[in-house]
Amino acid sequence: MDFDNLYKSYLAEFTVADAGLAGDAEFAYNSDDTYAPGDVRTPKALGATISRKGKVKKKKKKKKLNEDTIYDYLLFPPEGEDQEKITTYIATLKSDSDEVYRGMSSAEYKNLIKDGSVVSRGAGNTRKGISGSYVSDSIQLAGRFAFAEYKDKGRAYLVAFDKDKLPELNPADEGNYWTSNLFKDAITAAYYLPDLAK
Repeated sequence: MDFDNLYKSYLAEFTVADAGLAGDAEFAYNSDDTYAPGDVRTPKALGATISRKGKVKKKKKKKKLNEDTIYDYLLFPPEGEDQEKITTYIATLKSDSDEVYRGMSSAEYKNLIKDGSVVSRGAGNTRKGISGSYVSDSIQLAGRFAFAEYKDKGRAYLVAFDKDKLPELNPADEGNYWTSNLFKDAITAAYYLPDLAK
């Protein structure tokens, strides 16, 4: 008796195939579907789905920048009615793919309007290789920086710029850029935060 026949006879005598639960010995020997044949349910152990290749891991859904609000970026919650009004208003603003945004101090904004252009000298520009102004694809993220300036000084601006009217936008990190100059002619909207608190 050769090995295949011996194996088949063993299966016929000592497995579930003998009881008729998995079909005949020929089926049990040649099939990958020997445990609960025809059962389409996927076995799970402690919540993880198991396939023949191993555990199936769930993929994390990546948030799009436009889905975030200022509340996702704040380090501390707003305090007082004025701060609540400002954050509530900023949370309703939507980013536009043709624009970039910057939260800036009142002094920086006034210099931009007076001189027609400005290069930021703020504390955020401390990374190596960056000489210029940070801007963001997300109005919510820029709103966080404007709000932090407002909390510190009592005044700040959230400014939207036309991407096409700014010099080269250099990538800094995901959704953020730096540019050599910000120009008055590129402004599409400006929000003075003390006005939002009214």
